[in-house]
Amino acid sequence: MNNIQVYDDFFDKDTHSEIFNRLMKPNWCISGGNPTKPEIFWHNDDLEKQEYFSDYLYNLICKKVNMNFKSVERIYANGQTACQCGTPHYDDGDLTFLYYPSPLWEISWQGHLMFMGENDEVVRVVEHKANRAVLFPGTIKHYADAPSRFFNGLRISLAYKLWKE
Repeated sequence: MNNIQVYDDFFDKDTHSEIFNRLMKPNWCISGGNPTKPEIFWHNDDLEKQEYFSDYLYNLICKKVNMNFKSVERIYANGQTACQCGTPHYDDGDLTFLYYPSPLWEISWQGHLMFMGENDEVVRVVEHKANRAVLFPGTIKHYADAPSRFFNGLRISLAYKLWKE
């Protein structure tokens, strides 16, 4: 679990705000998750088709994490409402970059990122936090815990599925 990198205050204030505002546009649908399982969640797909996400933010991300990538598999946002838990899974791509664009997040709202070990036990928790980014190998099983019933909005994570050079 040493190869999970956590970055706080990842973007400057204006970029953080712009990302959140762009993701709050009405592009969400309740189609995410594995179609063979009953769990579904909110998705904002095909962000790789928007230059802001595919070029501008991507270049900022590469610079901030000091890495170059062969390609971006997909760019999308996940959304979860209260009590809507993610399903443990592995990601496509070599690395996943997750970013939390919410302007504010209270610890009591939960919605943390859970990493699992060999016996499907949670071995590391990365708290959901405004303007936090997480970079991790797609081969680590993980899921997003549900926001609590005290949270009345949409817990958002912006995801980049990346291939190493």
